[in-house]
Amino acid sequence: MKKIQMSALALTFLVSATQMAVAESNVVRLGAVPVPPMGALYIGLEKNYFADQGIDIELTKTPLGPTLMSQLIGGNLDVVGLGIGAGFFNAVKKGAPIKIVAPMGGNPSQPGVQVGTSAASLMVRTDLLASGEVKNEADLKGKTCAINSLGVLTEYIMTEELARGGLTISDIKLKTMPFPQIAAALKSKALDCGLLPPALTVKVMKQKVAKRLHKDYELGMQGLVIIYNTKWAKANPETANKFMAGYLMAVRDLQTDNGWRNDKNIAILAKHIKMPKKIMKKINQQWIDIATLKVNKENLMKQQNYYVDHSKAVKFKKPLAFSAIVDESYADHAVANAETVAAATKILQDKRIAVKKAKVQAEAKRIADEKAKAEAEAQAEAKRTKDANKPWYKFY
Repeated sequence: MKKIQMSALALTFLVSATQMAVAESNVVRLGAVPVPPMGALYIGLEKNYFADQGIDIELTKTPLGPTLMSQLIGGNLDVVGLGIGAGFFNAVKKGAPIKIVAPMGGNPSQPGVQVGTSAASLMVRTDLLASGEVKNEADLKGKTCAINSLGVLTEYIMTEELARGGLTISDIKLKTMPFPQIAAALKSKALDCGLLPPALTVKVMKQKVAKRLHKDYELGMQGLVIIYNTKWAKANPETANKFMAGYLMAVRDLQTDNGWRNDKNIAILAKHIKMPKKIMKKINQQWIDIATLKVNKENLMKQQNYYVDHSKAVKFKKPLAFSAIVDESYADHAVANAETVAAATKILQDKRIAVKKAKVQAEAKRIADEKAKAEAEAQAEAKRTKDANKPWYKFY
């Protein structure tokens, strides 16, 4: 009887241990869009900020944000970087296991830091500006303008831009089309204005097709965020915290010492985003509160209120509570332990540098030894050839 009880106890322990091992997987299935605002994710990958926390990243890159969202909700991804929009709020309202856990990009909280918004700029055809037909936002009334989609961040940005001139979306002829088509339609004059992301903003300005209507931006606008699958995070709390620790190091890397213009960082971003380095150096950087890693609560709720009150894409009428949308515990944990993590990471980085240096030195020695050996063999061969051609009597 005792043997049976002991066997049952051992089996229970084995099952529990197996469940714990599965629960604390060190693999993070990360989804991202290849755009500059998600730069910190690529910096974290290439500079080993995630790997140094003991986690392995399985990266899925796609230009289709809705695909990432559906994969996250379905449990096929653990973490994604996305723009805030109606789809996210609808999913949370329906009980989807997702929450925002950290900011990823947006506008500065102070004026005069940059020219134009970080996410997408309202571009107006240069001929309309030059003729004086459009001088400010109020002059856009009745004009044909475009955004890439309804129910996403660009719809919110467009409403904010129009509000500067006392207009709403109903005051313009709004069209939706992919960003490249917006740029092409501005060039062909099929559009009067449109919202374009940083790279295309630079392109149409260089071509003198369109210009920003103004140089200001909405202070502290929360453009993009990091979202966790909450079931995964609950099952993998240590891994979820480790991911956030690596992410914090990456965003601080980009926003410290002009990191967005650092040549090494530019090379990493250009690699993952497939954008020329010279354009990467011209676009606006993304701004995050790197001291606290807090989401801009006021702006996030403002965006939700817009969708609830004005967007046909939202399917509910009462805004969700901030606590239903955001979980700040992972960011708080990362910030609280940042110094310890940074010290440990530096040790690992120094070790990697030392190992790399040793490999370089070993390779240099190998090459030098092979060269010396080859030279010695060449000299020996030359001597043999010389000796073979010497008259016999010269050997005595």
